[in-house]
Amino acid sequence: MSEVELRIVHGPDKPALQWAVAYPERHLHVHFNTDKDAIDAHIDKMQELADSTQFGLTGHITSGTYKDWSFTAVYDLTSRTGVIKAQDPDPAPPSRA
Repeated sequence: MSEVELRIVHGPDKPALQWAVAYPERHLHVHFNTDKDAIDAHIDKMQELADSTQFGLTGHITSGTYKDWSFTAVYDLTSRTGVIKAQDPDPAPPSRA
């Protein structure tokens, strides 16, 4: 499975994340500026980590180069930075020689 790591350089505030998680039927998205691509994402789950300013996020990317890729992320609300690890939903099958 193909995987890419995106460094978040600026992301949403806590209310935007909470709103997106609380109302999945509205298909709300949040925006992340990353070191490789600006993306919008649908957040499925938001979990507070040991430090109350850091959260684990899961969801899928809805725009940009990595559209439709699922992801997990560690996101710091204080600095609004973090790391997204995205997985290709449809990797090319290995070639058989």
